[in-house]
Amino acid sequence: MEYNVEVPIYVQVVRDIKKRIVRKQLLPGEKLPSVREYAVLFEVSPLTIHRTIQYLEAEGIIVTRKG
Repeated sequence: MEYNVEVPIYVQVVRDIKKRIVRKQLLPGEKLPSVREYAVLFEVSPLTIHRTIQYLEAEGIIVTRKG
């Protein structure tokens, strides 16, 4: 993925994940890839993915479960 330097990377990843949800590439109740898998997919650090997940949770887009 090519990133725009004017927009934070985590925001760009958030937008991409939202697009995948709208396109039904990610379905309700479906398990998301791991932080590590997303980091490889988006070619970013795991910390960026962690921040992305926190943002999506705060917006109510995703729900994470421990365990």
